[in-house]
Amino acid sequence: MDRVTLLAHQLKAPLSAINALAQGLVRRADRLSTQEIRAKAEKIWRASLRLDELIDTILSYSRATAGGIVLNSGEFDLGELIRRTCREQGEQEPDRPFHLQLRGLPKIVIGDQILLEQALVIVLSNAMKYSRPDQPIEVTTRKRGSMIRLVVQDQGIGIPERDLPLITQPFFRGQNVKKLPGTGLGLSLAWYILKLHGGDLEIESQEGHGTKVTMLLPEMNTTGLSYSI
Repeated sequence: MDRVTLLAHQLKAPLSAINALAQGLVRRADRLSTQEIRAKAEKIWRASLRLDELIDTILSYSRATAGGIVLNSGEFDLGELIRRTCREQGEQEPDRPFHLQLRGLPKIVIGDQILLEQALVIVLSNAMKYSRPDQPIEVTTRKRGSMIRLVVQDQGIGIPERDLPLITQPFFRGQNVKKLPGTGLGLSLAWYILKLHGGDLEIESQEGHGTKVTMLLPEMNTTGLSYSI
C-alpha cells in the first residue's frame, strides 16, 4: 500500500464513524433518550477529534518535509502548558488517571509554545491509544543542567524490541499496532520539533510492559536548528 493510499485509509475511518453515528442519530432522534443522544454525540465528538488530530499531523509533516516549519520562539510557562495539555487530553477519557509530578521547571522557558504543545499532544495521544483507558499515565519533569526532561510513561502494550530503532521513522508502525488507527507520522514529527529546539526524543519500551518517552528540551532556544525528516 503506498503512502497516499495509507493516509486516505486513515482519514476514512473516523469520517465513516462520524457519518454512521450522525445518520443513526438523525433517524432515531425521536426514539432516543437524552442520555442516549448524549452518548452518541460524545462518540461523534471523539471521532472528530481523531480526524482533526490526523489532519494536523499530516499537514505539519508536509510542512516539515518542505522545510516550512520555522520556530516562533517566545517566553512561556512550560508547567502550565503541560498541566493544560494533560487536562484537555484527559477530558477525552474521563476514567483515565493522569499522575503529574512537575519538578525543577524554570518559571519561564523560551521556545515555540504551539509546536511544543503539538509534540506533547502526540506523545500523550500515543500513550492513551496504546494502553487501556483505566491504566494511568505518568508525566514527570526534572532539570539537568540547561536541559529539561519531560517524561511520559504508560503501562500499555509496549513496542517490540526489533521495532524500537525504527519507531521515529516516518510512516513506520510497530508490528503489534498494525490493526490500530495511526499514520506512523506522529513520533517522527515530535522528534523533528524537539530537534528544531536543540532537544531530542528518547524512547524506552518493552512489549507488554509499557513505554517511556522522554522529551529533552533546552531551557532557552531562540533560533532553532536545521533538520530534515
